[in-house]
Amino acid sequence: MDASVLLQSLVNSYGLIGIFLASLIANATLFLPLPIDAIILLIAPTKIFNPFLIALFAALGASIGESTGYFIGRGGRSVVEEKYHKHLNKIDDLSEKVSKWGFGFIVLMSFIPFLFDLISVIAGMLEYDLKKFYPAVFIGRFCRYSILAFFGVSVIEFFTGGI
Repeated sequence: MDASVLLQSLVNSYGLIGIFLASLIANATLFLPLPIDAIILLIAPTKIFNPFLIALFAALGASIGESTGYFIGRGGRSVVEEKYHKHLNKIDDLSEKVSKWGFGFIVLMSFIPFLFDLISVIAGMLEYDLKKFYPAVFIGRFCRYSILAFFGVSVIEFFTGGI
């Protein structure tokens, strides 16, 4: 089964819990983009669920799903450094930023779609406090998913005259 079909069927079958599960799965995969953003853009205009609730459930799933990268970094620093030795300069640069700016940097980076997998691994490698990691990811993803959900609703209303 195609990953995007699986995510969409979770949302269709289980509603807000499906959005949570789809986001958890999409964010648990490392360096393999799954279309949770597209699903949020498409489900929000249907007005089956409030866009705020869509963003809330998706952000909760995302913050838990991103722990995959965190724990890989925490448990396998040597494996990460061995596998990505060509990118150690970038990893070191990002590590400095996570160490220096911590919570705010993680919030900002979790707002960006594709770079965050590496940030979550680095946060784990640095043993960044998990009690700070989860809320930072939640805030960044909630902001991102809120914008997507409300944008999806606004675009459809603009083109359809407000159905």
